[in-house]
Amino acid sequence: MRLFCVLCVTFLLIGSGTLVSAQADDTPPQAMPLVDEAGYDIDNILLLGADTANPQNNGRTDALMVVSVNRTVGTVSLLSIPRDLWVYVPSFGMNKINTAYATGENAHGEGAALLRETIRYNLGINIDYHARVDFSSFKRLIDDLGGIEVAVDCTIEDWRLKEPTLDPTVEENWEIYTLAVGVQQMDGDLALWYARSRRTTSDFDRGRRQQALIRAMWHRIRALDMWEQISDVYSQVTDIVTTDLSVQDIIGLASLASTMDTSQMASYTFRPNIEVTFSTSNDGQSILLPVREAVIALENQVMQPPIQSALVQEHSRIEIVNASGVREFAQVAAERLAWEGFVPTISDETAPYQQSTVLYDFTGQRKGSSLGILQAALQVSPQNLIIEPDSDRTVDFRVVIGSAYFSCTHSAMPLDIETTESVVGS
Repeated sequence: MRLFCVLCVTFLLIGSGTLVSAQADDTPPQAMPLVDEAGYDIDNILLLGADTANPQNNGRTDALMVVSVNRTVGTVSLLSIPRDLWVYVPSFGMNKINTAYATGENAHGEGAALLRETIRYNLGINIDYHARVDFSSFKRLIDDLGGIEVAVDCTIEDWRLKEPTLDPTVEENWEIYTLAVGVQQMDGDLALWYARSRRTTSDFDRGRRQQALIRAMWHRIRALDMWEQISDVYSQVTDIVTTDLSVQDIIGLASLASTMDTSQMASYTFRPNIEVTFSTSNDGQSILLPVREAVIALENQVMQPPIQSALVQEHSRIEIVNASGVREFAQVAAERLAWEGFVPTISDETAPYQQSTVLYDFTGQRKGSSLGILQAALQVSPQNLIIEPDSDRTVDFRVVIGSAYFSCTHSAMPLDIETTESVVGS
């Protein structure tokens, strides 16, 4: 069992409208100010996924994720960095951020050091530790867990080898593969395909899906109660992952992870036309330009413990009832709400079939972050919001999932509930 690598990945990795284009510039930008960690004891850990199956090939960095572990309050924030982000690579000039590691390795054998310096200069984040895996290692991590269960919220279609062992250079060995919405059991090969697919989505969504895999691995490790095996397997698996984390560091991370729930974990990604804009480099590459003030605002959110948010402080009790006729929809909805910091429960109640998803609010509060985010995340129309104040309630909100439930929503922005029409007491 290569648990050490699994834990590294789990806790270190752990539609935008009209496209806005900006002019690329090869002049190095001003260095970003250091992100304010507000006096918290925070370790920033960088996970790198190499775009290669050959451990001897540095390759480009296919996945970059910063995990901020707040030891003061016991929370974790995940931030995916787009690989096409146009940055200044110190001493080497402007380039995509996914080239920094290979550039450092090829120049003086210090890829991680150059990438840390690049992130510090362009994003203002001090990286304390790193871990790096390639394609083969990632698949082995998943398979060592016996596979993982992933709540897929958007249908994905892309080319995939008919069998993992087939020659990828032969055209006939490929087929269009469709992964439907629902709870999917994934082995290492399917998980890697899911993490990398872009044919029907985007690089922004890849970051979100990579975080979904980390969450699924965390759930799997918790279910197997594997935390106490760390020190026993550390020395057996260091050939799979390149890292500067010691066994004591990993034990500390595992101790935190074993007691966490979804309200203590937050996920962030760069958003098109907000933190980044689209452009083309002088040599014709498609790139993303950072929007300085928006990036600073996002990173300040990342450093803010999830448990300090108004939503989490409300401690809303949410019950999900499945009336869709599709058994897996309740779990998909529960995982969708977990992304927003909720800890919902799935009811065993047998509900008659209905088409629309209905949200019941038993708090009677016309304002509040929970109601707005629930309504947006679950795509509940105003006419299907039912407010029934109940002082003796056992739950604050009940979600009845209908067959028309649409799960492919990536960012829930709070609605102005005062301006929406709702059915009160019906």
